[in-house]
Amino acid sequence: MPGDSKYRGIKIRSLPQASNFYKAGLRQGDRIVAVNGDKISDELEFRYLAAAPLLRLDVIRNGHTRIVSAERKPGAFLDVEFHQAAVRRCANKCVFCFIDQMPPGLRRRLYVKDEDLTHSFLNGNYVTLTNAGRATLQRIVRLGLSPLFVSVHAADPLVRRRLLGIRRAPPVMEQLSFLAKNNIRFHTQIVVCPGYNDGEVLAATVKALFSLRKNLLSIAVVPVGLTRFRNIPLRPVDASAAQEICRTISVLSDCDRSRHGVRRLFLADELFLRAGAAIPPAAYYEDYPQIENGVGLTRQLLDNWNTAKRRVRKTGTRGKKYLLLTSSSAFPFLNAVTHEAEGLCPGTRIFAEAVPNGFFGSSVTVAGLLTARDVIGAARRAARRQRFDRVLLPAVMFNDTGYTLDGYSAGRLAKEAGVPVSVIDSVEKLLSIQV
Repeated sequence: MPGDSKYRGIKIRSLPQASNFYKAGLRQGDRIVAVNGDKISDELEFRYLAAAPLLRLDVIRNGHTRIVSAERKPGAFLDVEFHQAAVRRCANKCVFCFIDQMPPGLRRRLYVKDEDLTHSFLNGNYVTLTNAGRATLQRIVRLGLSPLFVSVHAADPLVRRRLLGIRRAPPVMEQLSFLAKNNIRFHTQIVVCPGYNDGEVLAATVKALFSLRKNLLSIAVVPVGLTRFRNIPLRPVDASAAQEICRTISVLSDCDRSRHGVRRLFLADELFLRAGAAIPPAAYYEDYPQIENGVGLTRQLLDNWNTAKRRVRKTGTRGKKYLLLTSSSAFPFLNAVTHEAEGLCPGTRIFAEAVPNGFFGSSVTVAGLLTARDVIGAARRAARRQRFDRVLLPAVMFNDTGYTLDGYSAGRLAKEAGVPVSVIDSVEKLLSIQV
């Protein structure tokens, strides 16, 4: 068993001494290779098999195999942490891949192309299933990995292979049908690339996904993102294209909602903005199943602001001036919010400015893709016009460890910009700014 490379098991990184596993004899550094006689290759398989009340664990320690028996009480948490396995990489060469449109010099992890089912199930990362053969699909069913997040892009196999930049790929609709028949559900996305999968192809893809009935949880339709570093010529989703996409998808979405009583097909905020259309009310987004895909963020921002401003009492720090820097797509909404915030905080001035994305190019308009270099430049230009007590930045500019795409912390950014910086994770914070 130790030499079976497919079932190398999982290595324990840490476990508390109060844990039943520790009391049973497991230790940090042990490698669990089987649970109740079933070999395991990753943490998902361990947690699935470890749902049994009595566990017989095959463990490798210092090159020797031993058996550890442990009891798991009903509802008990599996309080053991494992070393993270290497992420399964994507072998596709998608014509629209954003990672391939990034220059060198950014944070290293940004260049990782993830095609890992574990992260799809646990974290909502999208996978294409192009490396999922029959055995992998059966494993998904056996482990009950539901819901998954699947990038479809096109139901037509030829169009899809062209988009993915590969010669061979399993038909995604056959894969999804197999999963659906085995009670696996999924969220899906379609990245629209004009000339590839718009128009009739887009409508046909949506209709094919609707045929999967209740196992289809949602579809997000998003525009292709293009940077100035792209090598493959692609047409952007301009105003005309966005209007056509919105018309097509709105009709299909409304019809599906009428039949099923719940909306499952959604347009990304960016498509409404490019089309010059109003952002729909909250009811359109149901329970926001695709918000991480840029579907409903603007509506949530506006509704959160409307709630916050009704609760606040007029307050403020008289004479203080703030500069709120944001993306060009968010600017119209945040500019309106800042004017209202000034009325609720007498004496406080909040100036909103859109930061042109000089790093990726003007077609990239979302705040999550702003770099510190562009923000520093905007802050310095604004400071030449007038003095600000503090610069306010959107939290989505920073990752979970506090760094921008180009590796700046808020502290380093503030030092180079020459003005204090606050990171704002919600519009409500505009009503309680502290200097």
